[in-house]
Amino acid sequence: MRTLVFDCEQLRKPFTGFHSYCSNLARALVKQAPSDGPRLSLYVPESFEGSFGPSVDYLPWRSSHKFYLPVPSDTALWHSSSQQSKYWPSSRRIPVLVTIHDVNFMHMQESALRRTHHRMLYQQAIRRATRIVTISESAKRDILAHFDTQGKSVDVVYNGTEACPSNVQAPAVVPDRPFLLNINRICRNKNVHVLPALLANNDMDLLVAGPVEDKAYAEEILREARRWKVEERVKFIGPVHTAEKHWYMQHCEAFLFPSLAEGFGLPVLEALQYYKPVFCSDRTSLPEVGGDCVFYFDHQFQPEAMQALLEQGLQANLSRTAIDAHLSRFTWDKAASAYWKIYQEMM
Repeated sequence: MRTLVFDCEQLRKPFTGFHSYCSNLARALVKQAPSDGPRLSLYVPESFEGSFGPSVDYLPWRSSHKFYLPVPSDTALWHSSSQQSKYWPSSRRIPVLVTIHDVNFMHMQESALRRTHHRMLYQQAIRRATRIVTISESAKRDILAHFDTQGKSVDVVYNGTEACPSNVQAPAVVPDRPFLLNINRICRNKNVHVLPALLANNDMDLLVAGPVEDKAYAEEILREARRWKVEERVKFIGPVHTAEKHWYMQHCEAFLFPSLAEGFGLPVLEALQYYKPVFCSDRTSLPEVGGDCVFYFDHQFQPEAMQALLEQGLQANLSRTAIDAHLSRFTWDKAASAYWKIYQEMM
């Protein structure tokens, strides 16, 4: 029987979109694996072996595999889950499907040297690929505009959303007043420093959840909070696990996501599941993912305009029917079905 390997080495990075993508898609792929199809094998860190059930094989990740990665002799397809991967099957005869999640660096103010480095890594992944998948039409446009795809097919497969847990436990940090919520990595392209201004005309807190990747930028966020005299109401609560994340989304007054560049923007959909007002930027993929169910900050991020939009959104009557219809487009079952179709076309 032929073997299909799905590369899940990004499970090494908790609290990231890559981790969520690998874990959720792996579960859906296992559930939909055809009985008469190829044998599914998951390339995972040792701690995740067995995590997706006994019906699949596990290929253990090793850091040395960046130099030489042996694979089962019957491997007929390798699915690399990230354009950033350093792990490729050593045999060039094995077809490779590469998922490119974003081209965010093209939208950021980076040095010419850093941008050149990123372009080189992406182009290497494209050269190694037999076929390419990306996660939004916006990302596809970026790929086609900025890279030589060498005539290779570029498909769009949307990410899904995690189902709301049936029993959400309160986290250790429970706010004692109404709060606005932002969940993401704390770095400059997430644009969090525009948010403290939204506390100027109310008594809410702003909870900023996620790992701090740029300490200097975290200080800039606090300086902006001091400028608006709301420093005591801007609270960094660090990374949150899935159950905690859902509790905060369930109980927030609104979810804020002013990111400047996203390949998809999964937190937008996760917050919509709780029928919360969602406010995000109008950049890259976010209008595509949020559709008509989200309020969009103008790209200038003027404080007065943002404050007015927040007040308008908090008072709006959200259509649950429209939100449910929109969310139905983004499920991991649909994503897995689309991937299995591509796998079968490639094998």
